[in-house]
Amino acid sequence: MLNVVVRSLCVILLGVLMVVMREAFMPLIVQFIGAAFMLSGAISLFNIYVIYKRGLAKAFDLVVLAFVGIAGVGLGAWLLLSPAFFLSLLMTLLGLLLLAAGFYQLITLMLAHRRVGVPFIMYVVPLLLLVAGVVVLSAPFEAAGVPFLIVGVAAILSGLSDFVSALYIARRSRRLE
Repeated sequence: MLNVVVRSLCVILLGVLMVVMREAFMPLIVQFIGAAFMLSGAISLFNIYVIYKRGLAKAFDLVVLAFVGIAGVGLGAWLLLSPAFFLSLLMTLLGLLLLAAGFYQLITLMLAHRRVGVPFIMYVVPLLLLVAGVVVLSAPFEAAGVPFLIVGVAAILSGLSDFVSALYIARRSRRLE
């Protein structure tokens, strides 16, 4: 139960950040990921020098490290320079996550309904998550602010729904025991 509560609170916090800071939040996330890739790639490239000087690796290992380092730096630079492309990709992934969260919550409620009975009202948020996922997937290339707002609100609703469902199911399960 604690993991559901923590996960729910994290999803709610992410949703609030997405709603409140959506215009600045999206490019910054992509650029942060780009910087992380660049740093990781640079570290890999530096490790080639260290490993070579110490004689700890074979030529193949050095080639692999070089490839990883160059790919990391290149991908990171691409993310830093063109975050709009990756924002549309990110929105597609978030739309898929909304669909997955909606389906997961529906299945969880259906399974719980067999055991403890679940009122219809608890199915509303998972159905809204499915609708939000379809909306985001149908327009990922539109202005990123609107889908990001939808995803943020949906994340808040998803976290709240998970939290309330967990409390409801736990309370009902205790009464049956």
